Amino acid sequence: MVISKKIYDEFILVANELFKKDFLNIGIGSISLKLKADKMLINKRNKHITEEDFILIVNILRENMQWEEASEDIKIHSEIYKTYSNTKTIANIFPKNVLSYVEQKNVNEFIPSDFMGKTYLNQIPIITIKNLQEWEENSEFIITKALKNNNIVIVKGFGVFIKSRDIREIIKLSTILENSAYILLNKGE
Repeated sequence: MVISKKIYDEFILVANELFKKDFLNIGIGSISLKLKADKMLINKRNKHITEEDFILIVNILRENMQWEEASEDIKIHSEIYKTYSNTKTIANIFPKNVLSYVEQKNVNEFIPSDFMGKTYLNQIPIITIKNLQEWEENSEFIITKALKNNNIVIVKGFGVFIKSRDIREIIKLSTILENSAYILLNKGE
């Protein structure tokens, strides 16, 4: 399958912005874009955004040899696409302020206090990994279930998953989320 230059450029632009924000890096995080009902573009495992072979096209519906080259999050991305057909893009990012806030507070939801956060994010569920073996065996189902009523889920000590119908919205939501966490961390409460 050949992807258009426009789609490729858009994907690289968003991945590059997430990289600049230090939300995505070599072996840390993932980004994908659904091309067809059964195909997605996803970053490769342990590849840098500047490498020519940073991405590959894989089948969403069935695991094959290409999955071994893809990001370690491929099962999660695949399950989300299979469950929520209107999802067009997914990212697993690591925003420092969000992860710091969640580690410092004992909460089940991230509730922004700033105007932008309240407007665009609402309340975001936080998943706590209680059993590592169960997490490793079922993470794709746990995350997919948590995304049922929200486009964002935070996994304590692991990262943030965002699903969207627009790849550029990933940047917008991740930036607002990180800024909201920064504000909460610096409120002095």
